[in-house]
Amino acid sequence: MELPRSAAPHPRGLGHPDRCLPRRTREAVATSSFAPQPPRPQPPQRNPLRRRSDTLREWLPALLALGLALAAALSVLLGLFTYVVDRASAARQAEQLHPVSAVAVGHPFAAGVAVRIATVDWTDAAGRHTAQARVSASTELGDHVVIWVDRNDVPRVPPVPAVQSVGTALAYSVAAFAGATTFLVGGHAWARYALNKRVERSWEQEWALVEPEWSRWGRRG
Repeated sequence: MELPRSAAPHPRGLGHPDRCLPRRTREAVATSSFAPQPPRPQPPQRNPLRRRSDTLREWLPALLALGLALAAALSVLLGLFTYVVDRASAARQAEQLHPVSAVAVGHPFAAGVAVRIATVDWTDAAGRHTAQARVSASTELGDHVVIWVDRNDVPRVPPVPAVQSVGTALAYSVAAFAGATTFLVGGHAWARYALNKRVERSWEQEWALVEPEWSRWGRRG
């Protein structure tokens, strides 16, 4: 009598085909099949209580810091540009003038803020010259001074020294950064004030819609 195919034993007489595998392999397969799997990471959920105003309030300090960094960089560039332009102007002025050594033959007198004028005398290849020229504040009668004259031996304002160019560049940089900082900080404060006012109005509008419902539920309770 033939056995049904479904009831026929395994050709090797071992029953189920998995029994042909080594014991450790069968245990590993069983363990991997029934072992608990780690939970899959869930995408972050949006906080329903978080408003757009909260995001804007968080971005305001970052925008302020970015603006201050840009203002600092532009202020430095402005100072460098001012220094380069000032030195180029001084170089062009120096090409048209030349310094001479003179002697103060008259008492210096004030001719403006931090400006003193004295009668000076000098001699060059063209002969002896006497004129009034700008001198330093410490110049006294009989002192030797250096003045700048043009091709006609007329005293002129000396070229701007490098130290003065550095001071001018620093003054422009500090002034520009101070103005930008004032503008940015004021804009940041105004933005926060306007944002808070907007949030207050939003809360008032929402409360006007919710308050009647809450009052009705309170009376029912």
